[in-house]
Amino acid sequence: MTIRYGLSNDADSQYRKTIERITTSTRGLRICEIGGGANPAIPIEVVEAYDMDYTIVDVSETELAKAPSGYRKICADITEPDHPVTGPYDLVFSFWCAEHVYSGQNFHSSIFRMLADGGRAMHLFPTLYSPPFVFNYLVPDSLSEKLLLWLQPHREADGDHGKFPAHYSWCVGPTKRQIERLEHIGYTVEEYASFFGHSGKYAFGAAYLDRVPALRWLHERVTEALVRHPNPYLTTYAYVVLGKGTSVPESRLEASIPRIAESGLSHSVVG
Repeated sequence: MTIRYGLSNDADSQYRKTIERITTSTRGLRICEIGGGANPAIPIEVVEAYDMDYTIVDVSETELAKAPSGYRKICADITEPDHPVTGPYDLVFSFWCAEHVYSGQNFHSSIFRMLADGGRAMHLFPTLYSPPFVFNYLVPDSLSEKLLLWLQPHREADGDHGKFPAHYSWCVGPTKRQIERLEHIGYTVEEYASFFGHSGKYAFGAAYLDRVPALRWLHERVTEALVRHPNPYLTTYAYVVLGKGTSVPESRLEASIPRIAESGLSHSVVG
């Protein structure tokens, strides 16, 4: 297992690069995107070019209807025991979805059953106990939505990037307890990348910092210190790479998932 730490502005871009490398490494992969809704991560022309067996799963019919035509779409909640998504899939992944499910245990257990032997799951999510996400978790959704739209008005103008209730179940950094409960399900935790700070277009706390230069300066100093001396309880974002079984050479994924360092992640620490 590799544990790495970096800066928050690397989180989304490095995760996307890794997903792109995996999904285009082998033709005909069986792929399931959880929570893809209106914005599937892989463009339909890429899906068709690489002959992917690509399924989008979302709990909202409304969001699925916004996605371009050509995708296989299933409206389902995979945390429910009788959901219709079975697989097997070579890769199941999600972008900014895991924080919205009520039960992290049900979420990860269900995906484990959906995976083929040798398959992998990958998830990118915000983490507790970053102060903005603790605030988002504690305040009513109606208030947090108004605040977010005030800070990030582009979300209201762009109807495909709405605000959804967040529960943050099992959304933490690479703590010992987190790794143990993923392993208890049966996963091999291959990589856990965690990030500190708030920056970028969709960073929940970035707009506050832009309004108060002194606070931004303090935030940057604290972030730099956390990258040098990481604490898994104080991360802002994380993504995790999980394997099912040990028969990686027999998987339909021809190559192992590229290490984060190969993708250019700065300030990395191997644990």
